[in-house]
Amino acid sequence: MTMRVSTFGQSSTVLSNAMNTQAKLAQKQEQQSTGLVSMNYGGLGADAGSLVNLEVSIARAKSTISASETALNRVQTQYSVLGSINDVLTEMRSELASVLSSEDINTLQIAAKEMLLELGSLVNTQYQGRYLFAGSETETMPIDLSAYAAADIDTVDSSYYQGDSEIQSVRLTEDRALTYGVTGDNSGLEQAFRGLSYAANTDPISSEDLQKVAALLVSAQDEVIALQSSMGYKAATLENVIESKDEYIVSVESIVTDLTSVDIAEVAVQAATYKTQLEASYSALGTLSSLSLLDYLR
Repeated sequence: MTMRVSTFGQSSTVLSNAMNTQAKLAQKQEQQSTGLVSMNYGGLGADAGSLVNLEVSIARAKSTISASETALNRVQTQYSVLGSINDVLTEMRSELASVLSSEDINTLQIAAKEMLLELGSLVNTQYQGRYLFAGSETETMPIDLSAYAAADIDTVDSSYYQGDSEIQSVRLTEDRALTYGVTGDNSGLEQAFRGLSYAANTDPISSEDLQKVAALLVSAQDEVIALQSSMGYKAATLENVIESKDEYIVSVESIVTDLTSVDIAEVAVQAATYKTQLEASYSALGTLSSLSLLDYLR
C-alpha cells in the first residue's frame, strides 16, 4: 500500500487500532471455540494465582479421597472378618456348653481343631494382595499354626503370630490422621487362639480346664465384638470424610469454572462487534490510501 505524506499519520493510527481490534477478535474467537477465558494462566490476569491455589486444593482433596477409599475397603474387610470370628467363637462356646453337660471330649476336640484352623484362615485374610492382620508386614502371612500348641490356658502365647505390632493410619487433613486395623496378636484374637488350641490339643482335659477355656472364649468374644464396633466407627468416619471431600471438590470446581469459562453467547456478540470494527478499519485504510493532494484542495 503506497502511503502519501498527507495521510501517513492518520493511516498509522487507523492501522494501530486495526491491529488491536484484530488481536481482540482473535482472542474472542478462541474463547468462543474453547469456552475458556484463556488456554494458559497468563491470560487469566489476577485470577491466575487464585486458580492455581484452587487446583492444588482439589488435587489434595482427591488424594485424600483415594487414600480414604483404600483404607475404608480394608476396614470393611476386617470388619467382616471380625464378624466371622465372632461367629466361630459363638459356635465354639455352644460346643463347650454341650460338652460340659455330656462330657463328650472327643467331639469337642475335633470341633476345636477345625475352628482353630478356621480362625487362622480368617486372620490370614488378604485384600489386594496385602495381609490385613499382619501390621506393616503386609506380605507376610501373619498366622502360622504349624508349631503352635498352647500349653497353659492361663499364659499369654502369641507364638503363632508372624507379623508386627504396627497399626496402619491414613491422613485425613494436614493435622489429623486416623489409625485403623487389627493385628493378629491382638489380645482378643490371642485369647481365641489360646483357648481353641488348648481345647484341641490338651489330652486329657479336665472339667476345670474346660471351664477356663469357656471363660477365656467369653473374654475373647467380648474383645472381638469391641474391635468390630471400633472398626464400624472408623468406617463411618472414613465415609464421612469421603463425602465431605466430594462435596468440597464439587464446590471448588464450580468456582474454577466461573474463573476459567466464558459465556459463549456473550463472547459471540463481542466477536461480531470486533469483526465489524475491523472491517471498518480496513475500509478506512483503503480510503486513506487512495487520497491525493487534489482531494484536499477541492
